[in-house]
Amino acid sequence: MKTLNELPAPLPAPGEPQRRRLYSSSFGLACMDAAALIVSWFLVVSLFGRVWGGEFFLLLPMLIIGQLVLGYLLSLYRNRYQLGSDHELRNQGMVAAILFTGTSLAGVVAEYREDIPWLLLALLFAQAIMVFGRQLIRVLRQLRLIPVSGEPVVIVGAGDLGASLVTQMMADPLSPYRPVAIVDDDPRKLRQLIHGVPVRGSTSSIAEVVAASDAAGVIVGISEAPAQVFASLVQRLDSEQIWVRAVPSPLDMLSSDVGISDIRDLDVTDLIGRPAAEPESEQISRLVEGRTVLVTGAGGSIGSELCRIISRHNPSRLIMLDRDESELHALCMSLEGRALMDSPDLVLADIRDFQALDRAFAELKPDIVVHAAALKHLPMLESYPAEGWKTNVHGSLNVLRAAQKHGVGRFVNISTDKAANPSSELGRSKFVAERFTAHFAAATGLPYVSVRFGNVLGSRGSVLISFTDQIRRGGPLTVTHPDVTRFFMTIPEACLLVLRAAALGSSGQTQVLDMGEPVRIVDLAKRLMAVTGRTCPIIYTGLRVGEKLNEELFSPEELDRTSTNGVSWTVDVPPLDPDSVPEPAASLEDIRSCYLSTVDAAEAPSAAAAVGPVDGPGVDAPASTVTDSGELPVIDVDHGTQTLGLSAQGRA
Repeated sequence: MKTLNELPAPLPAPGEPQRRRLYSSSFGLACMDAAALIVSWFLVVSLFGRVWGGEFFLLLPMLIIGQLVLGYLLSLYRNRYQLGSDHELRNQGMVAAILFTGTSLAGVVAEYREDIPWLLLALLFAQAIMVFGRQLIRVLRQLRLIPVSGEPVVIVGAGDLGASLVTQMMADPLSPYRPVAIVDDDPRKLRQLIHGVPVRGSTSSIAEVVAASDAAGVIVGISEAPAQVFASLVQRLDSEQIWVRAVPSPLDMLSSDVGISDIRDLDVTDLIGRPAAEPESEQISRLVEGRTVLVTGAGGSIGSELCRIISRHNPSRLIMLDRDESELHALCMSLEGRALMDSPDLVLADIRDFQALDRAFAELKPDIVVHAAALKHLPMLESYPAEGWKTNVHGSLNVLRAAQKHGVGRFVNISTDKAANPSSELGRSKFVAERFTAHFAAATGLPYVSVRFGNVLGSRGSVLISFTDQIRRGGPLTVTHPDVTRFFMTIPEACLLVLRAAALGSSGQTQVLDMGEPVRIVDLAKRLMAVTGRTCPIIYTGLRVGEKLNEELFSPEELDRTSTNGVSWTVDVPPLDPDSVPEPAASLEDIRSCYLSTVDAAEAPSAAAAVGPVDGPGVDAPASTVTDSGELPVIDVDHGTQTLGLSAQGRA
């Protein structure tokens, strides 16, 4: 341990070293410019054999003094501008113009008239020496600053942001990155030099540019770069050898200048081919502001994000209902920074228990209910169909009955794309919930709506979580089929669009969110490995019972659909009388019969056409495992659903 005597000497007063460096630099530049004028005088004498009179020796000191005084006044010797910059060159030109003018006016004196042209020539030479000297010093300084140990990188984007990144990298000898090439899709920028770094091609030739320049990675220097750019780069590059990184999001760039330290690794949400979520809209504020909002399943991934968004739009009260006390605890911590669990706005209840819901609704009197509670794992519900029946069907019915009984003004049922042309227990149970919602909308005349959307990245049990865990373990990554596709959204985007669609939807309608283009699961797996920089084997396990090769957003008969809000499509789902369905404890045979009458019968126009081999999205026979030849053998489509007696009919 150091004693007091061993401690380093105090630091100099703030600004003292800088003042010395500035003085030294200013004095050096002034001496350089004075020397340039003297050298130019001797240059003119030696080149043209001019013999100078005594009058000339009076003019030259005046010219030197004028250069130094004007240069000081215009900040050439006060280090206000970067050495050799365009700003400094402009002011140096102004000094030269004033000196030329003053020297020319001295020609009105007869004894000076003969010397003035030669003096102007010397002044011209001097200005050339000054410019050359400054640029030489600048180049030498830049050569000293060029990073030599940083990783060679290719910058995508030759715009302002890309040029700024190149400048910062080239000005820091300790920079972790050394730009060796730039690519840009603007053909006019091809072969340009940006701070000494050449533009060598477009993004379509990124692999060739990276190989030719021996780059270790690629940095995307494009503000608000669309996800397609990242996906395309990852697809074109060897993820085992070349990494891809990006600059911060636009919101982050507003808070601070983008620097080298802000460059980040890609997130998988950069790669799903969807634009960033839109900002929260006025429709959401008009929907929840000043109202009591109750969210079921509030502790889940969707429910908790819905609560966070709703809480930002000034509801008079936010009621969070869930059967999982641990999830409610975590939600309180994220919203309030504390979790005493004593707030009346926390309701521990199961939607299967109508009496508990009835008491909560009677006491809290919600104006809006957002129903997000559900069982959602498709394979589990295939194994335990009765549980899906109790929660997704009768649990939803309990929430709807409580909402009707206690005068809830707006009801939002969170559904899934698996309810479109359903082939699974999950899809059938959620489609019945959509039909229940349409029934209560007709009975109350109030805006009771369903919102249907696809998979959510990052939710519990999502493929992203599964892949991340498998990569952490070293693989392999399990994918059901090499051609399987799914629709994806991020959790914030899904919740924002759910609330916007709910605010704009009319009574009884099902709003189907615009999910963009479907993403191949195997591509998502490869992109995630590229993001993490690790490579794992991929094995194909075959489609599970009830799964489709390609998900759908609409059932075949849902042809009459419109989109007037730019957020979602509107489809009409036939109402279903709750009295026509069996009780929660119904047998599997009764559940089978109900699904056949409520789901298949509702889609009767397409059922007949679906019998037999049919090509198209959503009509795919599940497969089991990959054979040695790489082919996926077809398995019995009735296997695993025989307990319900469901035939394939193009959807099992």
